[in-house]
Amino acid sequence: MFYFDLRHNRKQSSKSSFNGYCYITRIKHFKLNKIDLNEEVEFVCSGNMPGWAEYKPDKFWIAADKYEKKNSRTSSHITIALPKELNSEQRIELSKNLINAFCDEFKFPYSCAIHNHKGILDGESDQPHLHLQYSERTTLDDFERPPELFFRQYRPKNPERGGAQKITADVLGLGKDQIKKYRELTEKLINGTLEKYAPMKTVRIYDIEVQVPSQVSCLSNANYNQKFGTKLKDVPQIERWKLYSADPIIQMDVKPLIEKVKKIREENLYELYKNEYELELKRIHNMKAEINKAKVKNHDADCGMSM
Repeated sequence: MFYFDLRHNRKQSSKSSFNGYCYITRIKHFKLNKIDLNEEVEFVCSGNMPGWAEYKPDKFWIAADKYEKKNSRTSSHITIALPKELNSEQRIELSKNLINAFCDEFKFPYSCAIHNHKGILDGESDQPHLHLQYSERTTLDDFERPPELFFRQYRPKNPERGGAQKITADVLGLGKDQIKKYRELTEKLINGTLEKYAPMKTVRIYDIEVQVPSQVSCLSNANYNQKFGTKLKDVPQIERWKLYSADPIIQMDVKPLIEKVKKIREENLYELYKNEYELELKRIHNMKAEINKAKVKNHDADCGMSM
Protein backbone atom coordinates (compact mmCIF):
# COMPACT_ATOMS: atom_id res chain seq x y z
CA MET A 1 0.00 0.00 0.00
CA PHE A 2 1.19 3.56 -0.56
CA TYR A 3 -0.18 7.03 0.04
CA PHE A 4 -1.70 8.79 -2.97
CA ASP A 5 -3.87 11.88 -2.73
CA LEU A 6 -5.46 14.03 -5.44
CA ARG A 7 -7.13 17.33 -4.59
CA HIS A 8 -8.28 20.36 -6.53
CA ASN A 9 -7.95 24.07 -5.80
CA ARG A 10 -10.89 26.17 -6.92
CA LYS A 11 -11.16 29.90 -7.41
CA GLN A 12 -12.64 31.71 -4.41
CA SER A 13 -12.06 28.71 -2.12
CA SER A 14 -9.96 29.00 1.01
CA LYS A 15 -6.96 27.48 -0.79
CA SER A 16 -5.22 29.33 -3.59
CA SER A 17 -2.85 27.86 -6.16
CA PHE A 18 -0.19 30.42 -5.36
CA ASN A 19 -0.41 29.43 -1.70
CA GLY A 20 -0.06 25.79 -2.77
CA TYR A 21 3.03 26.69 -4.80
CA CYS A 22 4.56 28.47 -1.81
CA TYR A 23 3.79 25.44 0.37
CA ILE A 24 5.43 22.82 -1.82
CA THR A 25 8.50 24.98 -2.56
CA ARG A 26 8.70 26.14 1.09
CA ILE A 27 9.02 29.83 0.25
CA LYS A 28 7.59 33.00 1.80
CA HIS A 29 5.37 32.23 4.80
CA PHE A 30 6.13 28.46 4.57
CA LYS A 31 9.88 28.85 5.10
CA LEU A 32 9.49 28.12 8.81
CA ASN A 33 7.79 24.78 8.09
CA LYS A 34 11.08 23.49 6.71
CA ILE A 35 12.90 24.51 9.89
CA ASP A 36 10.21 23.43 12.37
CA LEU A 37 9.85 19.97 10.80
CA ASN A 38 13.60 19.51 10.33
CA GLU A 39 12.67 18.90 6.73
CA GLU A 40 14.79 18.71 3.60
CA VAL A 41 13.48 19.88 0.24
CA GLU A 42 15.36 17.49 -2.04
CA PHE A 43 14.13 18.69 -5.41
CA VAL A 44 12.10 21.56 -6.91
CA CYS A 45 11.19 22.15 -10.54
CA SER A 46 8.50 23.57 -12.83
CA GLY A 47 7.73 22.83 -16.46
CA ASN A 48 5.45 23.22 -19.48
CA MET A 49 4.93 26.87 -18.53
CA PRO A 50 3.80 29.51 -21.05
CA GLY A 51 6.58 31.89 -22.11
CA TRP A 52 5.65 34.62 -19.62
CA ALA A 53 6.08 32.20 -16.68
CA GLU A 54 8.90 29.98 -17.96
CA TYR A 55 11.44 31.29 -15.46
CA LYS A 56 8.95 32.64 -12.91
CA PRO A 57 6.43 29.88 -12.17
CA ASP A 58 5.01 31.87 -9.25
CA LYS A 59 3.59 34.28 -11.86
CA PHE A 60 1.62 31.43 -13.41
CA TRP A 61 -0.08 30.42 -10.16
CA ILE A 62 -0.81 34.03 -9.23
CA ALA A 63 -2.42 34.49 -12.66
CA ALA A 64 -4.42 31.25 -12.28
CA ASP A 65 -5.92 32.55 -9.04
CA LYS A 66 -6.67 35.90 -10.64
CA TYR A 67 -7.96 35.04 -14.11
CA GLU A 68 -9.64 31.62 -13.90
CA LYS A 69 -13.43 31.93 -14.04
CA LYS A 70 -15.48 31.73 -10.86
CA ASN A 71 -15.69 28.30 -9.15
CA SER A 72 -13.40 26.66 -11.72
CA ARG A 73 -10.26 24.70 -10.88
CA THR A 74 -7.13 26.80 -10.66
CA SER A 75 -4.93 23.72 -10.14
CA SER A 76 -4.83 20.08 -9.10
CA HIS A 77 -2.46 18.76 -6.44
CA ILE A 78 -1.10 15.21 -6.23
CA THR A 79 0.81 13.94 -3.18
CA ILE A 80 2.61 10.59 -3.42
CA ALA A 81 4.64 8.79 -0.76
CA LEU A 82 7.98 7.75 -2.28
CA PRO A 83 9.81 4.56 -1.25
CA LYS A 84 12.38 5.19 1.48
CA GLU A 85 14.40 2.29 0.04
CA LEU A 86 15.46 4.62 -2.79
CA ASN A 87 18.18 7.23 -2.36
CA SER A 88 17.68 10.89 -3.23
CA GLU A 89 18.82 10.60 -6.86
CA GLN A 90 16.63 7.55 -7.44
CA ARG A 91 13.63 9.34 -5.91
CA ILE A 92 14.19 12.25 -8.29
CA GLU A 93 14.33 9.85 -11.24
CA LEU A 94 11.06 8.24 -10.13
CA SER A 95 9.45 11.65 -9.61
CA LYS A 96 10.42 12.75 -13.11
CA ASN A 97 8.80 9.60 -14.48
CA LEU A 98 5.63 10.36 -12.51
CA ILE A 99 5.60 13.95 -13.77
CA ASN A 100 6.05 12.71 -17.31
CA ALA A 101 3.09 10.36 -16.89
CA PHE A 102 0.73 12.91 -15.37
CA CYS A 103 1.76 16.17 -17.06
CA ASP A 104 4.06 15.93 -20.05
CA GLU A 105 1.82 14.10 -22.56
CA PHE A 106 -0.63 17.02 -22.57
CA LYS A 107 1.92 19.66 -21.55
CA PHE A 108 0.15 20.61 -18.35
CA PRO A 109 1.99 23.48 -16.60
CA TYR A 110 3.29 22.17 -13.27
CA SER A 111 5.43 22.82 -10.22
CA CYS A 112 6.72 20.05 -8.00
CA ALA A 113 8.90 19.35 -4.98
CA ILE A 114 10.20 16.37 -3.04
CA HIS A 115 10.05 16.77 0.74
CA ASN A 116 11.76 14.44 3.21
CA HIS A 117 11.65 14.43 6.99
CA LYS A 118 11.94 11.90 9.78
CA GLY A 119 8.83 9.96 10.79
CA ILE A 120 6.84 11.54 13.60
CA LEU A 121 6.20 8.23 15.38
CA ASP A 122 9.75 6.87 15.56
CA GLY A 123 11.86 9.94 14.79
CA GLU A 124 14.17 7.82 12.62
CA SER A 125 12.64 6.55 9.37
CA ASP A 126 12.66 8.79 6.30
CA GLN A 127 9.31 10.00 4.98
CA PRO A 128 10.00 11.17 1.39
CA HIS A 129 7.03 12.34 -0.66
CA LEU A 130 6.32 14.13 -3.92
CA HIS A 131 4.08 17.17 -4.25
CA LEU A 132 2.92 17.83 -7.82
CA GLN A 133 0.71 20.83 -8.57
CA TYR A 134 -0.50 21.19 -12.13
CA SER A 135 -2.98 23.09 -14.29
CA GLU A 136 -5.37 21.28 -16.61
CA ARG A 137 -4.84 24.02 -19.21
CA THR A 138 -2.61 22.51 -21.88
CA THR A 139 0.18 24.38 -23.67
CA LEU A 140 0.18 21.83 -26.53
CA ASP A 141 -0.96 24.25 -29.24
CA ASP A 142 2.05 26.57 -28.64
CA PHE A 143 -0.06 29.73 -28.97
CA GLU A 144 1.50 32.44 -26.83
CA ARG A 145 -1.31 33.87 -24.73
CA PRO A 146 -0.82 36.62 -22.14
CA PRO A 147 -2.02 35.78 -18.61
CA GLU A 148 -5.37 37.54 -18.97
CA LEU A 149 -6.13 35.49 -22.12
CA PHE A 150 -4.56 32.16 -21.12
CA PHE A 151 -7.24 31.41 -18.50
CA ARG A 152 -10.27 32.45 -20.56
CA GLN A 153 -12.71 29.99 -22.13
CA TYR A 154 -11.21 27.91 -24.94
CA ARG A 155 -12.44 28.71 -28.48
CA PRO A 156 -11.85 25.65 -30.70
CA LYS A 157 -12.70 27.49 -33.95
CA ASN A 158 -10.39 30.39 -33.13
CA PRO A 159 -7.98 29.04 -30.49
CA GLU A 160 -5.69 32.07 -30.72
CA ARG A 161 -8.56 34.28 -29.53
CA GLY A 162 -9.53 32.17 -26.53
CA GLY A 163 -7.85 30.65 -23.52
CA ALA A 164 -5.75 27.49 -23.38
CA GLN A 165 -7.82 24.31 -23.61
CA LYS A 166 -8.66 22.49 -20.38
CA ILE A 167 -8.09 18.74 -20.61
CA THR A 168 -10.01 17.37 -17.64
CA ALA A 169 -10.51 13.80 -16.44
CA ASP A 170 -13.83 13.75 -18.29
CA VAL A 171 -12.16 14.86 -21.53
CA LEU A 172 -9.59 12.07 -21.09
CA GLY A 173 -12.40 9.53 -20.57
CA LEU A 174 -11.35 8.82 -16.98
CA GLY A 175 -14.27 10.46 -15.19
CA LYS A 176 -14.76 9.11 -11.66
CA ASP A 177 -12.07 6.46 -12.28
CA GLN A 178 -9.33 9.09 -12.41
CA ILE A 179 -7.88 8.34 -8.97
CA LYS A 180 -8.08 4.57 -9.56
CA LYS A 181 -6.25 4.87 -12.89
CA TYR A 182 -3.68 7.27 -11.45
CA ARG A 183 -3.01 4.92 -8.52
CA GLU A 184 -2.54 1.98 -10.90
CA LEU A 185 -0.11 4.01 -13.00
CA THR A 186 1.76 5.13 -9.88
CA GLU A 187 2.04 1.52 -8.66
CA LYS A 188 3.54 0.48 -12.00
CA LEU A 189 6.13 3.27 -11.99
CA ILE A 190 7.10 2.81 -8.33
CA ASN A 191 7.48 -0.96 -8.66
CA GLY A 192 9.52 -0.57 -11.84
CA THR A 193 11.94 1.74 -10.04
CA LEU A 194 12.12 -0.55 -6.99
CA GLU A 195 12.84 -3.56 -9.19
CA LYS A 196 15.66 -1.58 -10.81
CA TYR A 197 17.32 -0.19 -7.66
CA ALA A 198 15.99 -1.93 -4.53
CA PRO A 199 14.31 -5.27 -5.31
CA MET A 200 14.53 -6.44 -1.68
CA LYS A 201 14.08 -4.67 1.65
CA THR A 202 14.39 -5.51 5.35
CA VAL A 203 11.36 -5.27 7.62
CA ARG A 204 11.15 -5.96 11.34
CA ILE A 205 8.32 -8.28 12.42
CA TYR A 206 7.99 -9.27 16.07
CA ASP A 207 11.67 -8.41 16.71
CA ILE A 208 12.91 -10.47 13.78
CA GLU A 209 14.47 -8.85 10.69
CA VAL A 210 13.09 -10.37 7.50
CA GLN A 211 14.16 -9.90 3.88
CA VAL A 212 11.10 -9.37 1.66
CA PRO A 213 10.35 -8.24 -1.92
CA SER A 214 10.28 -4.46 -2.23
CA GLN A 215 6.94 -3.84 -3.96
CA VAL A 216 3.84 -1.69 -3.40
CA SER A 217 0.15 -2.18 -4.19
CA CYS A 218 -2.43 0.38 -5.27
CA LEU A 219 -5.23 -1.63 -3.63
CA SER A 220 -6.96 -0.56 -0.45
CA ASN A 221 -6.61 -2.88 2.56
CA ALA A 222 -10.17 -4.14 2.03
CA ASN A 223 -9.59 -4.91 -1.67
CA TYR A 224 -6.20 -6.46 -0.94
CA ASN A 225 -7.77 -8.72 1.72
CA GLN A 226 -10.48 -9.77 -0.70
CA LYS A 227 -7.96 -10.59 -3.42
CA PHE A 228 -5.25 -12.30 -1.36
CA GLY A 229 -7.08 -13.54 1.76
CA THR A 230 -5.08 -11.42 4.20
CA LYS A 231 -6.42 -9.63 7.29
CA LEU A 232 -4.93 -6.16 6.87
CA LYS A 233 -6.34 -3.44 9.12
CA ASP A 234 -6.66 0.28 8.43
CA VAL A 235 -4.32 2.38 10.57
CA PRO A 236 -6.10 5.12 12.57
CA GLN A 237 -5.06 8.65 11.68
CA ILE A 238 -3.70 10.93 14.41
CA GLU A 239 -4.10 14.65 13.85
CA ARG A 240 -0.72 16.18 13.03
CA TRP A 241 -1.11 19.10 15.44
CA LYS A 242 -1.49 16.61 18.29
CA LEU A 243 1.69 14.77 17.31
CA TYR A 244 3.65 18.03 17.27
CA SER A 245 2.02 19.49 20.38
CA ALA A 246 4.25 20.21 23.39
CA ASP A 247 1.25 20.07 25.74
CA PRO A 248 1.91 17.17 28.20
CA ILE A 249 -1.81 16.42 28.55
CA ILE A 250 -2.22 16.07 24.78
CA GLN A 251 0.91 13.93 24.63
CA MET A 252 -0.55 11.62 27.28
CA ASP A 253 -3.68 11.23 25.15
CA VAL A 254 -1.64 10.61 22.00
CA LYS A 255 0.75 8.02 23.46
CA PRO A 256 -1.71 5.07 23.48
CA LEU A 257 -2.81 5.98 19.95
CA ILE A 258 0.80 5.86 18.77
CA GLU A 259 1.24 2.43 20.36
CA LYS A 260 -1.96 1.26 18.65
CA VAL A 261 -0.69 2.48 15.28
CA LYS A 262 2.65 0.69 15.77
CA LYS A 263 0.86 -2.53 16.76
CA ILE A 264 -1.43 -2.49 13.72
CA ARG A 265 1.49 -1.73 11.40
CA GLU A 266 3.43 -4.71 12.74
CA GLU A 267 0.38 -6.97 12.43
CA ASN A 268 -0.07 -5.79 8.85
CA LEU A 269 3.57 -6.56 8.06
CA TYR A 270 3.01 -10.08 9.35
CA GLU A 271 -0.07 -10.46 7.16
CA LEU A 272 1.85 -9.26 4.11
CA TYR A 273 5.02 -11.27 4.70
CA LYS A 274 3.81 -14.26 6.72
CA ASN A 275 5.63 -16.82 4.56
CA GLU A 276 8.95 -14.95 4.68
CA TYR A 277 8.60 -14.49 8.45
CA GLU A 278 7.89 -18.19 9.08
CA LEU A 279 10.85 -19.22 6.91
CA GLU A 280 13.18 -16.86 8.78
CA LEU A 281 11.83 -18.10 12.12
CA LYS A 282 12.48 -21.69 11.04
CA ARG A 283 15.99 -20.77 9.90
CA ILE A 284 16.74 -19.17 13.28
CA HIS A 285 15.40 -22.23 15.16
CA ASN A 286 17.47 -24.60 13.01
CA MET A 287 20.57 -22.48 13.52
CA LYS A 288 20.06 -22.49 17.31
CA ALA A 289 19.53 -26.25 17.24
CA GLU A 290 22.81 -26.73 15.33
CA ILE A 291 24.65 -24.50 17.82
CA ASN A 292 23.23 -26.46 20.78
CA LYS A 293 24.10 -29.74 19.05
CA ALA A 294 27.68 -28.56 18.56
CA LYS A 295 27.90 -27.50 22.22
CA VAL A 296 26.72 -30.94 23.39
CA LYS A 297 29.20 -32.64 21.08
CA ASN A 298 32.07 -30.50 22.37
CA HIS A 299 30.97 -31.13 25.96
CA ASP A 300 30.94 -34.91 25.41
CA ALA A 301 34.37 -34.73 23.80
CA ASP A 302 35.74 -32.76 26.76
CA CYS A 303 34.28 -35.31 29.20
CA GLY A 304 35.86 -38.17 27.25
CA MET A 305 39.29 -36.53 27.41
CA SER A 306 39.05 -35.98 31.17
CA MET A 307 38.31 -39.64 31.93
